[in-house]
Amino acid sequence: MTTADLAQRFLDALTTRDIEQVMPLWHDDGVMEFPYVPEGSPSTFEGADAIRTTLASAFVQRKTMEFLDVRAYQAADPDLAFVEFNGKMTLQSGAPYNNTYIAKVVARGGKLLHFKEFFNPLVDLAAGNPREAENR
Repeated sequence: MTTADLAQRFLDALTTRDIEQVMPLWHDDGVMEFPYVPEGSPSTFEGADAIRTTLASAFVQRKTMEFLDVRAYQAADPDLAFVEFNGKMTLQSGAPYNNTYIAKVVARGGKLLHFKEFFNPLVDLAAGNPREAENR
């Protein structure tokens, strides 16, 4: 499986909102990074336990998660891929949360090692910063 395929599997697993389907895709030393989170929100989660905690919290904060128009690009380096996608979600409040994303994905041994996600932080702020709420 290519890193681009692994990234697609990760996005597909996120739609289930089931942490037990998501975590087997992650390396124990994995890192999730969100460089553009609004002020007051953590931006980096290191290690499987931190990733599990933040994703489980995100699943509680979102009633639905769907990723559309996924375009994954495998780099010449077999452990590197880039992914563009749109997210369509419903927050627990019932408010919609739709954003566009680009992610740099690094794998090791067929598992996600680093997922660096870029998104429009103004959409986060307009939605009441759901990332801040999930990390309280």
